[in-house]
Amino acid sequence: TVDEHRYEAMERLVDKYEQQGVPLDDIIVRWGRSNQVKEAHERGRPYQAYERRLAESLGLSLLATEISTVETFNQDHLVSSAGARSRYQMLPWIMRRSGVNEYTLPAADGSRVRVREEHHPLLVLEPAFVLLRGYVNAVGHEIPGLSAYHAGPGNIFKLYRQYYEASVPLTYSSTVADAYAWAVTEGFDTVSENSSFGGHSRGYVPAAYGALVAREDRSIDPSPPLQAARLQLKPGATATLRELLTPLDSVRQSFDWGPQGDAGSIYERFRALNPHIDLPSSPDGAVPDGGNVRLVSAVDGKAVRFFLPLDAPATLRAAGVNAIDSTATFRFDASTYAGPAPSQRTRWDRQYEALVNDIEHFGFTEENRDRLLQLHDRFESLAEQRPTRYRRRQLKIISTHRRLWMSNPWEDLAEATRRATDQLKIEGQPPDSLPTQTPIPDTLPSAVQR
Repeated sequence: TVDEHRYEAMERLVDKYEQQGVPLDDIIVRWGRSNQVKEAHERGRPYQAYERRLAESLGLSLLATEISTVETFNQDHLVSSAGARSRYQMLPWIMRRSGVNEYTLPAADGSRVRVREEHHPLLVLEPAFVLLRGYVNAVGHEIPGLSAYHAGPGNIFKLYRQYYEASVPLTYSSTVADAYAWAVTEGFDTVSENSSFGGHSRGYVPAAYGALVAREDRSIDPSPPLQAARLQLKPGATATLRELLTPLDSVRQSFDWGPQGDAGSIYERFRALNPHIDLPSSPDGAVPDGGNVRLVSAVDGKAVRFFLPLDAPATLRAAGVNAIDSTATFRFDASTYAGPAPSQRTRWDRQYEALVNDIEHFGFTEENRDRLLQLHDRFESLAEQRPTRYRRRQLKIISTHRRLWMSNPWEDLAEATRRATDQLKIEGQPPDSLPTQTPIPDTLPSAVQR
């Protein structure tokens, strides 16, 4: 591998200069990763427009779109030493809670085909970015939030405590970004000695920035190269893969299967569009018995999701295949992940934004946690009464925030914050008087939106 060659070259360089009398501690070898970043961007090109649009919709900068570059160079099958998976490197328990599942499907030859949804970028993109947004809100700023995605929120909470203990004077304008800047510069030795925030953590955000800058001379196609429909069968319905693909192969209509649309037979194109389903290759292009899986709506409560070209569902209906659940269909096209309409945003959303703004100024207080818990309850009510994609997404974000603020590391930070700010009054913005039963605001649309 490239890293193995680099290691061998590094050993030769170190030996060379050590033999010349240079102290070993003074020899530092640094390598760039220009070629790997370039390859990663090419691998990520089909999904780049979706990443950018989702980041914008969530109020994140374009740094978020480089998480997968820094984590895995956009390789979907890598597993970290801690067990993190997918190109976005999420731990299995987080993926399961986010609805990214693993299961098997029966095939016509009696075997079972493994399905690992973490291997499909379009199935892990939104869970990863929503998780990041929750981390950003919990730690008070996007830069330490990005770092929390890699190093863990607990390390960021500890970093803030060490900033207090370093006797850095707090002012009314001090923010958590100041604490993070201290931690990766003059305070790094202190931070690294007392936590697992080491060299890789220190370089994580700069690496994301470097990967982003590497795109500057490249034009961005606003129209996603890969457009597809994420599908699921109706409850109780079943269909074999052969039954789904035969009507699509029989019509003269051409379908856009994405960048790998020239993969040969329609079966091979389906394999390329659905890398999360471990289908065997086919020597003659036909659907083999070992790949002729029987699709159902769900397996043990886990939704069975697969992808077809955008026009395929209409063609299947015209051919008399009515097993597709249209209510579960999600289209990945030029409009996917557009930001919420102003009418979707409620005063509770604005109050949550105000809370996050207060947190940025070291607002890790019991009073602010009370605000968070009240707002979480409101978000639950809103998501239950009007379950739009926006409302469900907002609930996931604030739930992540709530979980982190109910942890022991946060308790330690809150106590340290109280001591550090005894002489500094930081005014918050208390929530409005909240009714016991929260009515749905009239401004919310009645139709479920993406």
